[in-house]
Amino acid sequence: MASELRVDKIVPTTGVPSDSGTNPLYLGAGGVVQVVYAQTRTQQTTTSVSYVDATDMFVDITPKFSTSKMLITVHTVGQISGNRARFDIHKSTTNSLLSGHPSPTPQQNYGISAFEGNNTNHCVNFTIMDIAGTTSNIRYKLQFNNTGGSTTYIHSNYSVGTLTVMELSA
Repeated sequence: MASELRVDKIVPTTGVPSDSGTNPLYLGAGGVVQVVYAQTRTQQTTTSVSYVDATDMFVDITPKFSTSKMLITVHTVGQISGNRARFDIHKSTTNSLLSGHPSPTPQQNYGISAFEGNNTNHCVNFTIMDIAGTTSNIRYKLQFNNTGGSTTYIHSNYSVGTLTVMELSA
């Protein structure tokens, strides 16, 4: 006999974990509501000092709740011919980068992750939490640049790049 359980929200019996901080991103979350995932093996390069989209590294998700937390994880391999590579996540509904470190000079935008070291493969792995803020479709996409106009390669040597977004009930 097959059974099926359908619920709108999963919340622990003791409530959703929280802390005493005022930043809502520090607050805990309940269960996983949905997961979306993107993967690519296509190597890409840029010499742009402004952020550019990473090919095929985006996901579309329609949150069930505007209060949901969105846990975003990125894994790839990168390489540069000089200067520094920076990485960030662009959110469509706010048309902004999640790092929250904007600058009028593109090469000074700090990003979520960065590396230096010429002609060496670097693992690029990061996780960041966002608040959905809507129940409309959100596109999250990986963006990257090179701070001095040298070449930045991602998915170097055709490694696998992944972007995962998990909606967590709040």
